[in-house]
Amino acid sequence: MSSKRVFITGIEGFTGRYLERYLCALGYEVSGGALSPSAPNHTRLDLLDKDSIKAAFSVKFDYIIHLAAVSFAMADPAEIKNANEIGTLNLLEALGSVKFEKAIFASSASVYGGGDMPMCENSPLNPQSIYAESKIFMEEQIAKSGLPFIIARPFNYTGTGQSENFLIPKIVRHFKDRAHTIKLGNLTPKREYNDINDVVRIYEQLLKLEANDEIFNIGSGKAYSIEQILQILRCLSGHDIAVQSDPRFVRANDPALLVCDTAKLLSYGIVPCSGDIEALLRLMLASD
Repeated sequence: MSSKRVFITGIEGFTGRYLERYLCALGYEVSGGALSPSAPNHTRLDLLDKDSIKAAFSVKFDYIIHLAAVSFAMADPAEIKNANEIGTLNLLEALGSVKFEKAIFASSASVYGGGDMPMCENSPLNPQSIYAESKIFMEEQIAKSGLPFIIARPFNYTGTGQSENFLIPKIVRHFKDRAHTIKLGNLTPKREYNDINDVVRIYEQLLKLEANDEIFNIGSGKAYSIEQILQILRCLSGHDIAVQSDPRFVRANDPALLVCDTAKLLSYGIVPCSGDIEALLRLMLASD
């Protein structure tokens, strides 16, 4: 059991909720910030408001995990840049006057774009969206900050409770509702769809590493197309859905493959995500 104190930005988001529960179960003292906090150990945190950040950091912590961001890639570009770029600059400025042991910053595997081979931490960056560009900006600012950091680049992950703005929860909802049709974009590109529980486990293991100023992929090395996801859900649910192509959901320059090279995680003794998509989809189908 740990007695360390952890502050999580974006603690009431999808990842934050899972991470808080996981860390508390291991004995960490957890606090965090959210735009509209709803728990006693949560405080108001607006990354575009420097006074808000300063007030939130009146709580002492050993570690900080920065999750707060606009993570929906199809959100308004101005909203993405404000939260992920200006918000990062404000956060780093405030952290410069706070004593702590380590910060983990959540970036994204989208910085790689994609390619024919698994992406390792040294693979070239090739952003294909405003969201990916904002994450590269964040990484560049962190590297110049002089702070003790680890940058995490999670590949796609999901789980029960994720917003249906995201692709896998949207598809699962249609199967739960026994819908006759679903509107989707490209079905053939292959992506990882890992379990949120694996991701928060790895975040905690990264906290305990002696390493600083490092970048780690978080993934499984297993990728699936939406065609494959649909077929698994058809088998699990016993229900069929007709797919209608919707141009609104078709992304330009959508890479055919984005998959993780997990060698660095393994070299530090960290077990990668399982990539067991059937088990994850079965759990999501069964959830309320």
